Amino acid sequence: MAEAFVTLTSEIQAKSPSISFINSNKGKPLLVANDYTFKLNKTTTSTKYWICTINGCAAKVHTDLNNGLMKTVGNHSHLPEKEKFEVREVREKIKQRAINETTPIPRIYDEECAKAMLSNTAIAILPSEREMIIPLPNNSSKSDIGIWLALSWSDIRQTNLG
Repeated sequence: MAEAFVTLTSEIQAKSPSISFINSNKGKPLLVANDYTFKLNKTTTSTKYWICTINGCAAKVHTDLNNGLMKTVGNHSHLPEKEKFEVREVREKIKQRAINETTPIPRIYDEECAKAMLSNTAIAILPSEREMIIPLPNNSSKSDIGIWLALSWSDIRQTNLG
């Protein structure tokens, strides 16, 4: 009897994905479940509806307003994007440190890449330090300083205004 309960519990846990949240480049929340990413489609008084970030994919997730998993709907029409998720996570950490610290950006990049323990595939798609940096617009007093590509244009406007 105890074995049957353990088996049933294991099957239920395997079927229900663990979820976490990250921010998109524009600062919007993205739900991550089983190495797939979902963007918020709509919110009602009791439920948030998330859709897969890959166009044409039918997979959806429903959560309550406190981001507790309610159910998953449909199947993905593509493979998981584990490596893209790993890279996005590293880029977000680099971005946050670049915003909050005075440490030189190349050092932040090197430290975060060393800490990340990325898979070989993720390392292959990780942008180089140079690919992550773009100059600020010329009308800024900080025009000789680079800013991370992961920053959205709204972040750049806030930097220039503030």
